[in-house]
Amino acid sequence: GALGVGVDVVRRALAALGSEQRRRDADLDGDTAELVAMEIGRTLEVVRAVKAVRVVKDSAEEVDAKEALVRAESLEREASEAFEAAAAPYPSGDEWSSLPLRPPTVAVLGHVDHGKTTLLDALRGTSTEEAGGITQSLSAFTVGTSTFLDTPGHAAFTAMRQASTHAVDCGVVVVAADDGVMPQTQEAVKQCRDAQSSIIVCVTKCDVCDVKEDDLRLQLLDKCGLATEHDGGDAPLVRVSAKNNDLDELRTTLELVAEVSDLRADPSARARGAILDVSSDAKSGLTVDGVVRWGTLRKGDVIVCGDWHGKIRSVVGDPLGAQTKEAGPGAPVRFSAALTCEGGGPLEGQFVVVEDAATARSVASLRGRAIQARRSAVDARSVADRVSVSVDDDEEETQVLRPPVVLKVATDAEAKACEAALQALPSARAVADVIKCDVGAVTPSDVELASTFGAPIFAFNVGASGSVREACRRREVPYTRHDIVYSLVDDVASYLSSKLPPDRISKDVARAEVLQLFTLNNGSTVIGCRIIEGTFPASAGVRVSRSSEVVATDARGVASLRRVKDVVGEVPKGLECGVGLHSSEVASLVREGDVLEAFVVEERPADLAGGGNVT
Repeated sequence: GALGVGVDVVRRALAALGSEQRRRDADLDGDTAELVAMEIGRTLEVVRAVKAVRVVKDSAEEVDAKEALVRAESLEREASEAFEAAAAPYPSGDEWSSLPLRPPTVAVLGHVDHGKTTLLDALRGTSTEEAGGITQSLSAFTVGTSTFLDTPGHAAFTAMRQASTHAVDCGVVVVAADDGVMPQTQEAVKQCRDAQSSIIVCVTKCDVCDVKEDDLRLQLLDKCGLATEHDGGDAPLVRVSAKNNDLDELRTTLELVAEVSDLRADPSARARGAILDVSSDAKSGLTVDGVVRWGTLRKGDVIVCGDWHGKIRSVVGDPLGAQTKEAGPGAPVRFSAALTCEGGGPLEGQFVVVEDAATARSVASLRGRAIQARRSAVDARSVADRVSVSVDDDEEETQVLRPPVVLKVATDAEAKACEAALQALPSARAVADVIKCDVGAVTPSDVELASTFGAPIFAFNVGASGSVREACRRREVPYTRHDIVYSLVDDVASYLSSKLPPDRISKDVARAEVLQLFTLNNGSTVIGCRIIEGTFPASAGVRVSRSSEVVATDARGVASLRRVKDVVGEVPKGLECGVGLHSSEVASLVREGDVLEAFVVEERPADLAGGGNVT
């Protein structure tokens, strides 16, 4: 081949080098080929392929990536400046102090089942019934002179909680007296700090257990780095009992925090606010839930949010949903709007009212270009850091199954929560390929898409009309509806598991001591045993154990099982029997005194985290 000589010449050279004789079609490794070339007087350049992870960093691509990043950052700064320039300016000095006070916005945060909704119900005198007994959405409402946000505590709703903290002045971090500091407690403290919000630690369930306040303060300091006022920090710690309506200390503390924060706003100015969630339906289009932070939001206002812009069609300014024409500073608000997206970015974060549609379009377009530039920078970076992996021929490559699924949800925040929850599923063997995650009821086009890809439809807090359900049945598209996030996650996990071959799990059922070996006329061996543990079945596989070490295994196991001369299906503990094995080779290895370990192989739904076949 590459040496330009015949096979026999190469074989003689190998023999001279003391190398083993090879098949005529066998390949030579690089080092051996070089030695053979030297032996026969030839020159050979060996190009070695390194079977390892190689990071390819081309200098030109590296420069392109840096230039793309610089351009993206420049456009982002320009877009932020344009956004602020288009918004109503904040006053300062004497002008600020002459403005009226605005209601504080307070987010109630904390771990799941620590009593956040119960606390808010006690504050506003209501009783809230929730699916699964857990909060799964953001809700905003006014109580007295404050606007409160109820937030979900389940681990799946991190993005939703993050959205709430950027819209608030104070975070009430709820900690149950019987549970102490938990993972979502730590997350809540971090999110409040990131948003530069005041923090009040509120200890709930004080009526059901004694509060060890010293231990709790130590947990807050150790796990969250949060020092309460008792320990020289800024965070007040209050104790409440929502069931006994013992909330006076919390109310007083909230008033003090609001007074110290000196929250003011100009109700005559163009509005600024924060988006909490977005939903969509065929009748009203996009519906946005948010909080007004500055100025007054009115029907007909032109707004900009990221790379979205458009006109407000209607404003709902109170929690009962009565239509009004405006919502003032600090108020929770729901509004519908005809919005256009310029760059494919998310509808989230801050929104501002601008003078006219032309200004809105200009600001949103600039943000859209910044978003696209950032995507280009990310793509350029991935090219510059491209990793190529070669796997050795004898190395088994794990194949991850990616069954397609369609998700339908009620709001954008729920979409993020559901996708995050699915990403958190074990992914060693199968991962849900979400081909569509959309807001709104299930539509005929969703059914068409699911049918094309052979995907099920999972709906969360949305439904499907009778005609759409009939289309699902006709097209054989599985459709399930859920109102609890962990029910949805469990259903998707079961679907993924069903796409994998079942795990085969070995289960030991009996042990038998070998007493004597008998050789029959046909040459086969019968093993005389006494059952010392369990019940020995005729359908079992068999391992031969000697001095606690496995000598051999016959997966097909028992060929015959007899008591005296009778063929039996099983033999219980304490009785003697004769065992014939399918494998004569395994039977020949058995010695008196060995132990036969009987096992059965059970099939179980595939474990997404691993598992597989274990025998």
